[in-house]
Amino acid sequence: IDTCRVLNNGVDTVRFHSATADVSTHSNSFLMLGRLGARKGAYDLINAVELAVRQNPELTVCMAGDGEVEQIRTLAAEKGLQRQIRVPGWIDGEEKLDCLKNAAVLILPSYHEGLPVSILEGMAAGKAIISTSVGAIPEVITEENGILVEPGDTAALAEAMLRCSGDIKMLE
Repeated sequence: IDTCRVLNNGVDTVRFHSATADVSTHSNSFLMLGRLGARKGAYDLINAVELAVRQNPELTVCMAGDGEVEQIRTLAAEKGLQRQIRVPGWIDGEEKLDCLKNAAVLILPSYHEGLPVSILEGMAAGKAIISTSVGAIPEVITEENGILVEPGDTAALAEAMLRCSGDIKMLE
């Protein structure tokens, strides 16, 4: 008896199409959307940025979301990364679309996930994705549209960021 149906997360692709942009003008810009905290890999991302900016000081990351916003801002400041990391807090609507438009890559280094809506939104906006191989993420992120790293591997996360920022063809 076929009594169960799987309804995957979905996004309005038409709405996010307006956030597509020429990646060559934003190749150093990354965006994280989600709850800011250890479970989503926010602290790992700060550590990865610290590593990556040694080779590419032009990298920038907008970390938008709720959760441990002040702790993230404090850690970024303690590491001297205020120029590279912006933490606006929760965003939605037009502000989210603007942030997506001004980023080449959506990044979500989570430890635990199902299928994150932020990744689907990034994909709908034509962004490359850097994420982790947890939950259903590997079902939608392949070499064709992104890079997967193991949770907690900040060196691999930094390398993925550097690879994306230095390869416009891959971003396209």
